[in-house]
Amino acid sequence: MADQYVATPLDERSGSGDITAMTPIRKFSRNKLAVGLFGSNCDGGLACSTFPERWEASWENCRELAVQADNAGIDFMLPLGRWIGYGGDTNHNGSNFETIAWASGLLAATKNIMAFGTVHVTAHSPAVAAKQMVTADHIGNGRFGLNIVCGWYQKEFDMLGVDLGEHERRYDLGQEWIDLVTRIWTEDEPFDFDGEFFQTKGTVLNPKPVSNVRPMVVCAGTSGRGREFAVQNADMLFHTFYDFEKFREDSKALRQAGRDVGKDVGLFTNIGVVCRPTQKEAEEYHHYYAVEHADTEACRIMMVERGIDTNEISDEDRRNFHLRAATANGATPVVGDPDSVAEQLAQLSDAGCDAVAIGLPSYLNDLPIIVDEVLPRLEARGLRIAAP
Repeated sequence: MADQYVATPLDERSGSGDITAMTPIRKFSRNKLAVGLFGSNCDGGLACSTFPERWEASWENCRELAVQADNAGIDFMLPLGRWIGYGGDTNHNGSNFETIAWASGLLAATKNIMAFGTVHVTAHSPAVAAKQMVTADHIGNGRFGLNIVCGWYQKEFDMLGVDLGEHERRYDLGQEWIDLVTRIWTEDEPFDFDGEFFQTKGTVLNPKPVSNVRPMVVCAGTSGRGREFAVQNADMLFHTFYDFEKFREDSKALRQAGRDVGKDVGLFTNIGVVCRPTQKEAEEYHHYYAVEHADTEACRIMMVERGIDTNEISDEDRRNFHLRAATANGATPVVGDPDSVAEQLAQLSDAGCDAVAIGLPSYLNDLPIIVDEVLPRLEARGLRIAAP
């Protein structure tokens, strides 16, 4: 297993019967601030834009990006779990790779970087997904991670013939799913599982994950029930960043929630990074692709499908969300020269962030300045170790 990932045992909670609470958690260990690339398995990546340099998520591009990122010491590749696009001129994210197969291919082509699968529990049989993921884990010698998603975009699941059901019930299903998958990964003897959503008999699968514990699990949760699910089940919590002080407050609350269930959880966030040699060039490039070439209709659909009623919010809020949608699928923009970008990443780390998943306007074009200019500045601050 690559040495940047560690498993930390948890104290067993007597009589809890909670499988996930007794499973060792997985954390990044090599760098204080892990840096990864987000969304490159989808056409357009996170940039909802018509600009000519728009990311093409071909297999050749994805593989080349992973190899370059691996050689540069980037910590992970995190995919979007998408089935359909957002319409507009580009049908943003409409062409995309299934994430477990995508991760398996990247893991076979690399040596150190971690690759996640973003898995919708409502669309994947637990036993089949457990087998697929452990296969990816063996291909990568312990470098596979799971981003677990309970689902939100009903139009996607209409295509799959799946009814997402009520919001709260999705997490009930998700809890059964992760409990069953964890047992499959960790138990040697055949067992029966008789849940409300899943029923299996004589269940046992081999091989087990490379580390003999489950792969790293990442989960986002914004609602109260979603956050409870994430704290209970994930090693790393995916939390949205809007401003540093709010993130600091949320980080403290989430870590305390983890301690309340006997876990030392980590914090993920995602951002859209636009870096150029000067601040002026960065701002001009950001305006070029996220304003001048924004896929306006796709941005609007993204807002509507996420439950944002454009008629009920202020013009300023609408403009701000539209800009974030065009920049990086709704993530907060980090725009500047290498000093400014490194400073903002350092502030995120200081606010409690352990890992940052970044979207780039056009990944292969924009990765070099991150590797050559931003990462060394983070190393100088003691937040990262130079790539081996």
